[in-house]
Amino acid sequence: MITRRAVLAASLVLGVATAASGSFAWAKGDRVLEIVSPREITSLDLGDTSYHFRRLRVAETLVTIDPEGKLAPELAESWSVSDDGLSWTFVIRDGVKFHDGSLLTPEIVRVAIEAMRKANTNSELVSKLPIADVRVDGQAVVVTLERPFNLVPDFFTDGPAVILAPSSFAQDGTVKQIIGTGPYRISKIGGKTSVDLEAFPDYWGEQPHIARVHFTGATSPDTIANMAEAGQADLVLGLSQVLRDRVEGSGRVRVKQVQTARINGVFVNAADMRFDDPVERRAVSLALDRQGIAVALFGNPKAAANQLLSAAFPGWHDASLPPIRRNVEEARRLLAEAGWKPGSDGILAKDGTRFAFTMIVGKQPEVASLAEAIQAQLAEIGIEVKLQNGNQGQVLESVSKGTLVLGMTRRNYGAVPDPVATLILDFAEASAGSSPWSGINYHNPKLESALNAYIAARTKEETAAARDRILAVVNSDLPVIPVVWYDYNVSISDRVNFDSVPIDALEVSFWIDRVRWAE
Repeated sequence: MITRRAVLAASLVLGVATAASGSFAWAKGDRVLEIVSPREITSLDLGDTSYHFRRLRVAETLVTIDPEGKLAPELAESWSVSDDGLSWTFVIRDGVKFHDGSLLTPEIVRVAIEAMRKANTNSELVSKLPIADVRVDGQAVVVTLERPFNLVPDFFTDGPAVILAPSSFAQDGTVKQIIGTGPYRISKIGGKTSVDLEAFPDYWGEQPHIARVHFTGATSPDTIANMAEAGQADLVLGLSQVLRDRVEGSGRVRVKQVQTARINGVFVNAADMRFDDPVERRAVSLALDRQGIAVALFGNPKAAANQLLSAAFPGWHDASLPPIRRNVEEARRLLAEAGWKPGSDGILAKDGTRFAFTMIVGKQPEVASLAEAIQAQLAEIGIEVKLQNGNQGQVLESVSKGTLVLGMTRRNYGAVPDPVATLILDFAEASAGSSPWSGINYHNPKLESALNAYIAARTKEETAAARDRILAVVNSDLPVIPVVWYDYNVSISDRVNFDSVPIDALEVSFWIDRVRWAE
């Protein structure tokens, strides 16, 4: 997201208060599960890196997503909706304790939801819900809507929608410490790079199998790979695809892989004359050799993307669609149809504008290689792409200034189980522009109408019809041009029971409380 909040300026050591009944003494022989991820803890702000604390099983949401990608109860033991679709009732678990020993109450949940629904707040998804009122009814919290919206439980799975203890907040409402309800509590945070966890003995659910965990955030793919090869990490979560074979070849680890809800693709500025016509976007799509890129750069021919949404969404992914084969001649024909003609230097031009632009490229190995492949393949149809080494901040700045023409995205359509939540943020009229990683300045009334019909649908037939309309538009209009789907890799050391490590396509949680040591 565009907003990037205050970064931790120094190492933080969070002393987590412990209830009298929750004291926990460690045996000297307790082993520590060492896990590594390519993401650092950049802030305690819930709108920034709350997903870390949810993935680490420290903080929980009302509703969660199980490893199979289905909605499941968490702090709400159940939920229901009224016949008119306007009132959602969430029954809050009784007896749940925060890590400071205080009890979770429906009133705490009500206050948290009220905070989430404010504009520019921590949970961008919940703030988009048409909430008219939130009230407590016994052990339940009732959310009343202004109009029917059938994704309310899905939206409450959003990472920034975690419920924290009141003691987590300073007087001005900012987060000063993470006091959650999960199976692990924080014993120490070391700056941006490390977190120590210990099992919470008063957890309302099943106790973790491993009592102590040390998390390291390392942004360098090579550093992460080296730690896995050297046996310094029990789990490497999010191992780079480029380095997967090398790590697995070391013989010290095994790797699990799942195709995720993320797409490695191209997004464009639809207000720029080079991409304001869907014909131009289709030409770029046909110029790309997805199969070659998937094999050469990602080592997986199944990663070649022929539609926006991957098999992580069974109801949204059409397995019958054929691959998109590269067709340079057809790409050239489409561009000529759109009025683009080769100049004296071979670069296409129209009304005095050359089909040339600069693309900012990040430092990750797969990103740089993918950018070079796109550059070379577009050159064959008369499009000049200059590559500029940069970072995410520069991309965001170019979006805000309106100078971005084309960029690369790794958009996650699985922030919640239903991809419509992300599509609403990207393409619904009221939300368009919330994300800079989708089609910039792209608007299509047909898509907006289909999205609105989907979230208001009251029957399976209405839902299916709206879904078909949504897919027809996004896969033909190409506001985001899919290239390859993103594979999530987890390397597992021989100290850990391989079969005990769940990985989910929606990347909701590391599920470390389910991990067991090898016998």
